[in-house]
Amino acid sequence: MSSLLIVDRDDALRSEVARFLHSLGHGVQEAQEYPEALRLAGEQAFDLLICQVPAGGSPGELLRAARARNPGAALIVQSEPEAEGEGELALQEGAAGLLAKPYSLPELNFQVRRALEGGARGRGAPGLVERYQNVYRPYSFIGESPGIKKVFEIVERVARTDSSVIITGETGTGKELVAGAIHYNSPRAGGPFVRVNCAALPEQLLESELFGHEKGSFTGADRQRAGRFEHADGGTLFLDEVADMSLFTQAKVLRVLQEKEFERLGSNEPVKTDVRILSATNKDLAERMRRGEFREDLYYRLNVVTIRLPPLRERGGDVGLLAQFFLKKFRGQMGKRLRGLAPDAQEALARYHWPGNIRELENTMERAVLMADGDLVSAEDLALGTQGSAPPAAESPSPPPDSGGAPVADSMDLQEAERRLVLEALRACGWVQKEAARRLGLSSRALNYRIRKLGITHPGWRQNRG
Repeated sequence: MSSLLIVDRDDALRSEVARFLHSLGHGVQEAQEYPEALRLAGEQAFDLLICQVPAGGSPGELLRAARARNPGAALIVQSEPEAEGEGELALQEGAAGLLAKPYSLPELNFQVRRALEGGARGRGAPGLVERYQNVYRPYSFIGESPGIKKVFEIVERVARTDSSVIITGETGTGKELVAGAIHYNSPRAGGPFVRVNCAALPEQLLESELFGHEKGSFTGADRQRAGRFEHADGGTLFLDEVADMSLFTQAKVLRVLQEKEFERLGSNEPVKTDVRILSATNKDLAERMRRGEFREDLYYRLNVVTIRLPPLRERGGDVGLLAQFFLKKFRGQMGKRLRGLAPDAQEALARYHWPGNIRELENTMERAVLMADGDLVSAEDLALGTQGSAPPAAESPSPPPDSGGAPVADSMDLQEAERRLVLEALRACGWVQKEAARRLGLSSRALNYRIRKLGITHPGWRQNRG
């Protein structure tokens, strides 16, 4: 008999799952909230954890607590339908399976059996790895332009090796997607894929994030914590915005690459690690090296292969292909019946300069799908204005200065406008979501998606599940 812990704020679902697993002969314990689950995992040995990704956190802490008592403990993560990225997070944290709600009991049984039989090492069950190999298969990238086809070819070649790779390109061009493609199609695909944003943390916190720390090593270090190099052992560590790493931290990373070991902050005990390093930057690393801001020896260690991602403005017809992909994605999430792009929308997409690249296109299409009234997305729904229109071919590829055209609202302005629109409808309908959805011309599912995304709450509602 296996010992299982189920963590879910949905009392009805949690009880149903517990009864079903108990009927199969498993010992089952339940926890409603994440802190309670952490306490139980620290007190008892569990063979399998089934949990949601906690709000604002990750399931890795719970899995590490369980493995402190049972090194063979496995994890299955439940994800909400609209929660983009939770599957990726689950795989990063060593999940043996992923259950997308709503799921059937036979599907649950299959995942549990597979996790207990084959996921004990927390390296990701073959089925989950195969799922991400499909997502990150090099030729499943969307695009037919010569520049992106060259990227596909390089990714396919370097994925078969263990070489370090630097991925360069403007913000929003898809550097993390390329890193994921390399990992999930490499011999390390069964190991974790761990991402660190080197620009998001100050130096001491980045050092702790990478190498971990011992209890008491600095103010606020109230317990031992493993770093990302430990989490990535046997897999791939993706150093995003690597150019922003300090010279001191660069020296420590170089040592890991040379000696395959490091020490946690506050410890002299070496920790062995086996990781492949992939890096990304939108800056000129060679120039930074010449200015003494980036170590030459680390540069050549990281830069065995370079992959340059072309900006969206250089990819021609790929814009239309990507726009159709995002339209289908958000159409499904919001429950809207849209057939495609109107001719004026296609023309506006081709004319726009896309300074924010694929990320900006994705945000634009999400808003357009939400705002579209008919069965086609129009240029008006895109709301691109003229500031980002592509310059004539003879001009510089950089965005032109503002010439007095209608300014393009930034993403925060767009999000706030959407929030006001939804709030206005809710208030007009007495906060009855079904009526507000009808007023906005959305399905109930689409409105619920927006309410969650925009963080809208009301005292009369049951607490939103995140």
